Amino acid sequence: MTRPGSNESVAISHPFYASPLISKVATPAPPSARASTAVAAAAAEINTPTEEEEAPLRPIPNIRLSNKIHVVGFDPHARFITHALSADPKLPPVQILTHSPIPLRSWGQEGRAINIHDSKGHPISTRNIVCPDYVNPRTWKLRAPPPILDNIIVSTTSRAVLPTLYALRDRIDRRTTVCLMEPGLGAVEKLNEELFQVPALRPNYVICHSTHKLSRHSYYKYSIRHIPGRLYLYAVPRDDEDEDIDRATSQILGSQHTQHMIDLLSAATELDAVSATWLQMLVHKLPDMMFESLADALSAVLDCRYDLVRSNRNAMSLWHELFDETVHIISSLPEFQNHRKKFRFLHERRFAAMLRVRLENQGREYSKWISEVRRGREPPIQFTNGYFVRRAQEVGVNHETNSLVMSMVEAKVESRRKMHQIPFNLMEDYDD
Repeated sequence: MTRPGSNESVAISHPFYASPLISKVATPAPPSARASTAVAAAAAEINTPTEEEEAPLRPIPNIRLSNKIHVVGFDPHARFITHALSADPKLPPVQILTHSPIPLRSWGQEGRAINIHDSKGHPISTRNIVCPDYVNPRTWKLRAPPPILDNIIVSTTSRAVLPTLYALRDRIDRRTTVCLMEPGLGAVEKLNEELFQVPALRPNYVICHSTHKLSRHSYYKYSIRHIPGRLYLYAVPRDDEDEDIDRATSQILGSQHTQHMIDLLSAATELDAVSATWLQMLVHKLPDMMFESLADALSAVLDCRYDLVRSNRNAMSLWHELFDETVHIISSLPEFQNHRKKFRFLHERRFAAMLRVRLENQGREYSKWISEVRRGREPPIQFTNGYFVRRAQEVGVNHETNSLVMSMVEAKVESRRKMHQIPFNLMEDYDD
C-alpha cells in the first residue's frame, strides 16, 4: 500500500514502538500451586483448549510520550493556545508551523511575543514564543527526512485542514496525536478517507470544542483579545489492527496518546481544558453547527447580509425546512436513542427562537462564507450541512434540503472559479 501523493511503499505491519509486543514467559509454579495445577491438567485432558485459548497473553508496551507540541495555523485560537502552553516551564517551547513567510517578519517586528488583552483592549499578559517554522510544501522534499511530530494542534480554516496535514504527512503516523480545533464535525472522517487511508498508520485524534471568545487586537498580528471560556476535548477511539498490534492493544496504545494530549492541554490553566464524552461533545457543538448550516449557508446562497435573510419570507421558509430536517436527522442518530433528555432542547420552541434571535443579532454583518465563495473557495459546509447529510445517509432518513443547499453553494463556488479563470490546482490552500 502507498500513501496518497507518495511513491514510497508503506507496509501495513510496522514496529512503531521500541518495546516489542512479546509473549509473557511462563514461570515455574510454586509448590503450593502444584495440586491445583494437577487438577487443571486433568481437566485439560477432557476439554482440549482452542488455539485462541492457547495463545499467550501479549503485554502492553510502555511507550515514551513526548511533551513537544506543534501548532498548525495562525488564527486567534492557535495563538491563544500557544500563549497558554508557553506558561508551563516544564514543557518544551511550543512550535508554530506556518505556510506563509509573513508571520516570520511580524514576529520580529512585534517583540517576538504573543500579547493577550481583555475585551476592552487592556493588556493582560505577554509571553515570548519561538519563531514560527516556515513549512513550504514545494521545498519540503528537498530536506533531510524530518522526525515524527508527536502532538499537533490544528487550528486553521476548514479548507486548509486537509492540505496542511498533507504537507506534513511524512511526519505523521500512529504515534502522532492530532487535536482538531475545527468548529464542525466530520474532519476526522475526511482525513481518513482522503489522506490516512491505511488504518494502522493513522494518527490518533482529539476533537476539540472551544467556548473562548477571541478576536484580533488592532492591526498587530501577535496580539489578541480574549474573553475566558472552556476547552472541551474528546478522545476518538482507534479501530484498527495489524500483524504487530492487535485491536485491543491498538485501542489501549491510542488512548495513551490521546490522554497525554488532553493532560498537556489541561495543565494550561488559562485554557480550562476538560475531557468530554462523545455525547457531551455533540451537545456543545450542535447549536453552533446548526446556526452555521442555516444562517451562513443561506447567506452564501443568497449572497446577502444576515438581516436580509431574516427579512426575506422565502429565505425564512427555507430556513424552517432546513431546521426541521436537521432536527429529524439528529433525532434519528443511534447515539440519540438512549439519551433523549440530553437532546430534548432541539425540540423546544425556545431553541428555534434562539437561533432566529441570534440571526437578528448579526444585524448588517456579512457571513464569512460569502467572502470565501466570492474568491472561489469552498466554505466549511462539508463540516456542517455535509456532516448532517452523511449521518442521514447512515441511518436512512431524508436529507433533501441540506443536500440542496450544499449543491447550491458548491455551484456558486465553481462558477466563481470559472469567472476568475483560476484552475482548481492553483487555488491558495493555506490561510495562516
